[in-house]
Amino acid sequence: MSVTIYDVARQADVSTATVSKVLSNTPYVSEKTRAKVLAVVSDLDFVPNLAARSLNQVRTGIIGLAFPYASDYLFEDPHLMLFLRGVENIATTHDYSILLMTAGAADAAGGLRRLLHTRYVDGAIVVGMESVQPITAELRHRTYPTVALGYHSPLGVYNTIHADDYLGGRLAAEHLLALGHRRIGLIGGPLEITAVGRRIQGFTDALTEHGLSLAPDLRAAGDFTQESGFAAAASILAQPARPTAIFSVNDRMALGFMAYAQASGLTIPTDLSIVGFDDIPAAAFSHPSLTTVCQPSLAMGRMAGERLLDLVQRTQERFEPLVLATTFVPRNSTRALA
Repeated sequence: MSVTIYDVARQADVSTATVSKVLSNTPYVSEKTRAKVLAVVSDLDFVPNLAARSLNQVRTGIIGLAFPYASDYLFEDPHLMLFLRGVENIATTHDYSILLMTAGAADAAGGLRRLLHTRYVDGAIVVGMESVQPITAELRHRTYPTVALGYHSPLGVYNTIHADDYLGGRLAAEHLLALGHRRIGLIGGPLEITAVGRRIQGFTDALTEHGLSLAPDLRAAGDFTQESGFAAAASILAQPARPTAIFSVNDRMALGFMAYAQASGLTIPTDLSIVGFDDIPAAAFSHPSLTTVCQPSLAMGRMAGERLLDLVQRTQERFEPLVLATTFVPRNSTRALA
């Protein structure tokens, strides 16, 4: 039998009105009482009924958008900016505004924490929930709908949107293998982000099927920035036997790797082939243009906005995971091994 607001009120020894105020962040509840109610909500794993809430709620016309990144990082990341633009397209079309929450300098969960304490949103889109554990569990007990960009939401795999990262990794590997490359390096990213692991898994599975594996000395990890790709190149290209090809789990690191390789006197793709992931605008205009895997960032943003407004306006509580296809984009940074 499901837990009700009456069960929470009884165990916390407060009224149902007080429980409702706590869950909707209404003021005039003492911090002691608020903490006690939230503890019981968590213990009982109580999930508010969104349909019942919608009957007496006055909508604000605002949706929250929380990123686990500082604002300077967010605004420098083309993939995230395309996603944000997609959300904004849908919000504007439906006369909604966006309340943007970013992380603090040393607190990835800062934006989400502020979102949890605001009373002025009808729903929330959260990016990269893996990076802001453990407080994401709190969202499950809030009274507004949530959509997640990634593999995890407060409802598990439900209400999630992501690209087919595994397929993208396989496509990158199959391209390089078809060109004759066998000594291939990898620039990974933060492994707590599921998308990174899925891209690497798809890539390594394709190698395994051809009897190959990644040499440990040809692997490096970055933080998605061009600077970290530059640093990864310094490490990998210092090895006695350098790779003939590189796969990076995002384009920015691939472009950083390319910059270091070219500064070191290597010619791309004659001496080294490079494949990225994302297909950010700069990939088409680098020299040479970057071969990459395209994930539909703009479309994912639009879909996240549409699905969130469906949850808000139609009182649906969940939807199945939405996985958008990745496609391979061959350009001039790869060539057949001579």
